[in-house]
Amino acid sequence: MWQKRLKLGTYFRIGVYVHWTFSFLIAYFAYQGFDGGVSGSAYGVLILCGMFLCVTLHEYGHALTARRFGVETIDITLFPIGGVARLAKIPRVPWQEFLVAVAGPAVNVVIGGLILGALFVLQIADFPPMESEEMVEQSLQTPSASGFLLAMLLVNITLVLFNLIPAFPMDGGRVLRSLLAMAINYRSATRVATFFGVLMAICMLVAAAYLRQPLLGFVALFIGYAGLTERRHVEMLEPIRHLEVRSVMILSPPRLSMDTPLGELPELLAQNPLPLIPVVGVDEIVTGMLSIEDVSRALRQGCDASTPVGMVARHDVETVSPETRLENILSGPKPDRYLPVADDGGHLIGLLDLQTVRVRGELAATRATETSPGATKN
Repeated sequence: MWQKRLKLGTYFRIGVYVHWTFSFLIAYFAYQGFDGGVSGSAYGVLILCGMFLCVTLHEYGHALTARRFGVETIDITLFPIGGVARLAKIPRVPWQEFLVAVAGPAVNVVIGGLILGALFVLQIADFPPMESEEMVEQSLQTPSASGFLLAMLLVNITLVLFNLIPAFPMDGGRVLRSLLAMAINYRSATRVATFFGVLMAICMLVAAAYLRQPLLGFVALFIGYAGLTERRHVEMLEPIRHLEVRSVMILSPPRLSMDTPLGELPELLAQNPLPLIPVVGVDEIVTGMLSIEDVSRALRQGCDASTPVGMVARHDVETVSPETRLENILSGPKPDRYLPVADDGGHLIGLLDLQTVRVRGELAATRATETSPGATKN
């Protein structure tokens, strides 16, 4: 249920989605404007839509800048607390991460400048001048072109200021890490940025409690959780990022012929410690993967014992090359735990277990260091 979202379209080859919880925000804005009748509610929803259009453009700023460095964006999802652009990976080069991070707020600066120009034109066209705080508040609450533009100006100013707070992994936190990474190693830069991010999140939680703003509290919790999660990912990836799959894969893993009947599986599975087994065809070419769940589902559906496993296995499985760098796999969308490793002809040569890849990688790196020319043992 939590994963459900509605697709709004695909633009610049990037899908844009809105999370189902966004409906609560629409209802809230409509309720807040109901004092002004139906038109007031409609105006409140229009303000909300304009606000999240600015958020979406902000995320496209990140996405399209990342594309300039060869990093694609998986999708953009709008949540009640803001938008999230899922990049295939975070640019590892500090100055590239800096540019990707500032691109989002830069878009809002441009939008704000355009709105300022439009407001100036509207003022000349005899729109009520904003000479006092009361008049500004009245303009914001009254459905009008100038009120809408003024609201969007405040939204973009808020997006710029809020996102540049040095709370990792927000834009300001990524700017901080990129600047630190120009002077110290990437892992240490991430640790420092995460520390400031958690500190900022705690301050935001205190402010949320004092101001009685639960939405700010949710944002603070999200920042703290996301920052610590990314730090764990960096801690795991950094020691092994330069290694290739061949260094950590399981050699000659168990496999099943696609012609193996289901009736023979109990004995074969009892000898195999892995919950997921590659299925191969002629000449050991990978055709799929078979899990215990696949077998259980087939039996529940009444499959005969003579049914070959090739009809039960999942065939939408991608293989990885032994020359693939671990960084490219671990920095992208979360893959399955087990990935079959195949040569250029599709022949099975190994199996990558992502749950043990860090330990295997550190052992491989240690072995490489010990056997390198000039290495000495104490």
